[in-house]
Amino acid sequence: MRTLLIYAPIAGGGRGSARYEECRAELAAEAVASTSPGHAERLTAAAGGYDLVLAAGGDGTVHEVVNGLLQLPEPRPRLGVLPFGTGNDIARNLGIFDPSDTVQMVENGRCRRIDLIRVDLQREDRPRTVYGVLNCGIGFGAEVIRRTTVTVKRLFGPTLSYTVGTARALLPWHSPAMSITHDGGTFDGRVFFLAVGNGEWEGGGTMRMSPGAQLDDGLLNVLLIRHGSKLEVVRNFGKLSSGEHVHHPLCEYFTTRRLEATSDKLLGVQTDGDVVGQSPVCLTVEPRAVEVYAPPPTWIQP
Repeated sequence: MRTLLIYAPIAGGGRGSARYEECRAELAAEAVASTSPGHAERLTAAAGGYDLVLAAGGDGTVHEVVNGLLQLPEPRPRLGVLPFGTGNDIARNLGIFDPSDTVQMVENGRCRRIDLIRVDLQREDRPRTVYGVLNCGIGFGAEVIRRTTVTVKRLFGPTLSYTVGTARALLPWHSPAMSITHDGGTFDGRVFFLAVGNGEWEGGGTMRMSPGAQLDDGLLNVLLIRHGSKLEVVRNFGKLSSGEHVHHPLCEYFTTRRLEATSDKLLGVQTDGDVVGQSPVCLTVEPRAVEVYAPPPTWIQP
């Protein structure tokens, strides 16, 4: 099996170089470094002759590799995730908690197909399509990503960095007026938070943002939080760890296959922890779009 390992030298503070080499040797992979934003995507888009592409890094590296895979015709190379980043949320939702888990899955030939989130949006005043694996946040979620800087990640680590980023984003935030259309109807009004989840866990495994979401059910789980006081947000923030936040009166939580959102001002859009463009945005589920080495869902423990 011809294997390409794409690694991010700066992922996780640059602490994974020895482990990259271990995985490369164990799987007899060719290795190449992703040295700038978008580089992993370009490397993957040119990897049509490979059977397997390993994304060694954090969620950003996996996101880029997946978007590179979607540029290749079927049958595409399979995906393997080697978690070396800060949050590693995509790997966690796949049931991959250590690089050795993926090595074992590859050696045993155990893989599964997962859905993706197709995101049609604007970037630099031009239409663009990107694909998300785990989530997509519109507005406040993108602002949290902007505020969770490299310095914040380095100082606070995976368990606290996104909480700190949320606190930094909350103070100046003003809920925009939005119009949202989905399979079950429409919503018009001020929205504090809007996100779509393809898996349950985010924030380095500290937030069960989308309870019940599955990577292979052909559905997107939508969390819409209507405008309310910031004090109310702070008081209920702890419920994210258990998923109980979806029962709050300000929350609407439902599934859909497609969602369109416009707003009275341009809003940032993030997917898999990277800000990728601006509203207006259309989200669509892409069922079984990528084949990945991972355990079956019944094996996965939160």
